[in-house]
Amino acid sequence: MKNLGKSLLCLIIYFILQLVIQMIFVMIGALSGIRDQNGLIDFSMNHLLLITLVSNVVTLALFALFNKIRKKSIKEAWSMTRVGVKLYIYPALAAFLLSSAWALATYDVSFANAEQIEKSVSFYSDMLPGLGGIVMAFTLLFAQPVMEEVLCRGIMLNQLKESFSDWAAILMSTVCFGLAHLMAGGVVLAFGAALMGACFGLVFVKTKSLYPAVVAHAFANLPDFVMTFMPEMQSGVRIGLAVVSAVVSVVILVHFNKKLRFGGNDG
Repeated sequence: MKNLGKSLLCLIIYFILQLVIQMIFVMIGALSGIRDQNGLIDFSMNHLLLITLVSNVVTLALFALFNKIRKKSIKEAWSMTRVGVKLYIYPALAAFLLSSAWALATYDVSFANAEQIEKSVSFYSDMLPGLGGIVMAFTLLFAQPVMEEVLCRGIMLNQLKESFSDWAAILMSTVCFGLAHLMAGGVVLAFGAALMGACFGLVFVKTKSLYPAVVAHAFANLPDFVMTFMPEMQSGVRIGLAVVSAVVSVVILVHFNKKLRFGGNDG
C-alpha cells in the first residue's frame, strides 16, 4: 500500500504543477493588460499547447532532479533500457490501431480538450502560418508521450510492481492514467485513456523498457492528426472500421504477450 500511496502522490504532484503553470500564464495575461475573467480564460486557452508543453518539461525536470538528489540512476529508476526494433513495431502498430478504433467509435462525440486544442492551434497559426500544427505535433507526439509514460509507467508502474503482481500493477496504473484524463474530456475520454493505458502498461512490463511504451503512446496520438483527413462516411461504416481495427490490435497484443514472458513479479 505504501507504493500505491507514492504513486498517487506523484499523480497529485503532476496535477498541482499543471495548475501552477496555468496560474502563471493567467498572471502573465493579467500583467499584459487583460482584466476581465473571460479574457484571462481565453488567454489561457489560447496558450493551452504551450502550457501543456511547459508543464511537461517542468514536471519531467523535477522528477529527474528528485532522482538525482536521491543519487538514483534515472535510466534504472525509469527502466530506460534499449531493446530490439521488433519490440517497437508490434506495440506501435497495436496502439495506433486501438486508438484509431476508439477515435472512429467516438467520432461524433465532442470532447472539451479537443476543442481547446483546436483553438490553441488556430491561435498560434494566426501568429505564424503552420506554427500551430508544429507546436501541436511536438506536444502530442513527443512531449506528452514522454512525460505521461515516465510518470505512469516509468515511475508509478515500477513502484506498484514492487508491491503487487504485474497484472495488478498494470490495472492500477491504468486506472490512474484514465483519471489523469478525466478533467480533460469527462468519463468517455477517461475510459478511452484507460484502455490505451492498459496497452502501454502491457508493453512496458513485457519489454521491461520505457522506450517502446513512449513510441506506442506517440503512435496512439497519431489518429488525432489522421482523422482530420478522413472523408465523410456513414456511421455504420465507421463502426465497422472501428471493430476491425480493435480486433486486429487485440490480436497483435495477444501475439506480443505470448512471445514475451512476464518479469519475475507476475503473480
